[in-house]
Amino acid sequence: MRTLAVAALICAALAANASAKDEHPASMSEDDMMKAYAAAAAPGAAHAMLAKSAGHWSTTVKSWHDPNGEPMVTAGTEDSEMVFGGRYLKSHFKGSMMGQPYEGMGTMGYDNGKKKYVGTWFDSMGTGIMAYEGDYDAQQKELVCHGSYVDPLMGTENKVRLVTRFLSDDQHVFEFWGPAPGADKDVKWMEITYTRAK
Repeated sequence: MRTLAVAALICAALAANASAKDEHPASMSEDDMMKAYAAAAAPGAAHAMLAKSAGHWSTTVKSWHDPNGEPMVTAGTEDSEMVFGGRYLKSHFKGSMMGQPYEGMGTMGYDNGKKKYVGTWFDSMGTGIMAYEGDYDAQQKELVCHGSYVDPLMGTENKVRLVTRFLSDDQHVFEFWGPAPGADKDVKWMEITYTRAK
């Protein structure tokens, strides 16, 4: 296992920087390579921030079929936990959507290499897996991510913006922004308020 990890590290390093001017991975000691690999794989402050969202949540979901109309309001729950040694937040949502039972699952992490928050989402209303990445604004207490999905009606790829505003350790608000026909800017299609269940 140790040899496999070292080999993987060497391949990744060579691919990422084949013309490195400093110490080449091939000339590094095995111990130095293992230390570098361990540092890159270690959870840090960003992962600790994600851990604050672990727990059981009650949700209020507002969704708009017409961005200029009144939203449909439904309730739901979400259970989230940190997995793989505190590296990823895994979430399981249950509620309803368009009058039908709805479930979704997501993962969120922080990629130490990219220095970006990264995530995925998939649910019972599709067959795709949406991937996204973004940054946290500590002053605004907002995590803003960008991703895309394929519109099942038009077959086109739509870019979306996912915004999470952290109001406290016990409440946060998620917003889903995307394009709308005839609109010259993104509109809010969904808003979910999460309140920690006591």
